[in-house]
Amino acid sequence: MHIRKKIGFAWGYSFIVFLLSGYYFISHNWTFFVFVYGYILVPIMDQVISRDSQNASTEEYEKLLKDKYFDVLVYSHVYIQYFILLWGCYILVFDNLTWWQIVGLMLSQGVYASTIINVAHELGHRTSPWAQFHAKATLMTVGYMHFLIEHNRGHHTHVATPFDPATARKNQSIFSFWKQTLIGSFKSAWHIEKKQLAKQNLSVWSWHNGMIWAVVLPILFCVSMTLLFSYLSGKFEWIIPTFTIVQSIIAVLSLECVNYIEHYGIMRKEIAPGKYEKVNPLHSWNANHYYSNLMLFHLQRHSDHHAYAARPYQVLRHFDESPQLPYGYTLMILISLVPPLWFKTMNKRLEDWQEREYSTEQIREVVSRFS
Repeated sequence: MHIRKKIGFAWGYSFIVFLLSGYYFISHNWTFFVFVYGYILVPIMDQVISRDSQNASTEEYEKLLKDKYFDVLVYSHVYIQYFILLWGCYILVFDNLTWWQIVGLMLSQGVYASTIINVAHELGHRTSPWAQFHAKATLMTVGYMHFLIEHNRGHHTHVATPFDPATARKNQSIFSFWKQTLIGSFKSAWHIEKKQLAKQNLSVWSWHNGMIWAVVLPILFCVSMTLLFSYLSGKFEWIIPTFTIVQSIIAVLSLECVNYIEHYGIMRKEIAPGKYEKVNPLHSWNANHYYSNLMLFHLQRHSDHHAYAARPYQVLRHFDESPQLPYGYTLMILISLVPPLWFKTMNKRLEDWQEREYSTEQIREVVSRFS
């Protein structure tokens, strides 16, 4: 299993290898490749390759946990994101692309950036300053730095309750959810920072407020990229801020599609007014599709992640008791964009899962296997 995971997670580099080799050795039309790869080839591979419900043994778990190779993989994608952004800006300015090649580049960069948010998500759950720095540096490139504040201190506390802007209600469309989560998550992050600063007797309007940095730094990043390539070309390049903003929008909306999929319709039991049962592995949708899980660093083993948020991606576990998605994330994203099809696909599955009754003893038994 150890070797298989090493090789499998390294396959995430294939996005970039195929994009660059296709662009330079086949055609500039290969700017579309990552978009096509993510939303056509990955769903096909998910159906062709069997699912993976295998968990590491205790001995394998310890080996995987201590192997720094898996850290190198994650950190490397942070630097690749910066390289691809710089490369994208360079070819936009100097390679005389057609309009459809520009569209392809923006779509592909947006898709890759959405996987990069997942890298920031993985690093953001780690406590070291090194990991936190890389998580923030990654989110800065897509203008979504407040995600780190709201996700860790808001979403993981309130998931599967009416208080969580990142939990979709049953029969709520993705378009309604986007409005709820984009506005609600920003407000939640601001409230979290405000509350934390008040405890320290600090003003919310100070540089101690992480939300101010979350707004200012992405703007400075976009301006810096624009000035750099405008200087290199000798004229102001409007295409650079356009590219930076469009890839950010695609990445962020893709992320929120994933949030929609992961938590659609699932609510924890209210055990007292405003108080809910403890989060357990039954409170998130899970997917054990092997191929897309490799591309997303096991993000689809989301039930285990919410049970134990600090558990590194390479040792996340699958459990049959968790509600299961019918397809991997990329295909589920496409389905979510057609609300009638989404409701037809998910509502009966949600209702069937809600009808199951798990006793306290059964839940404890499941949780014990996650610990």
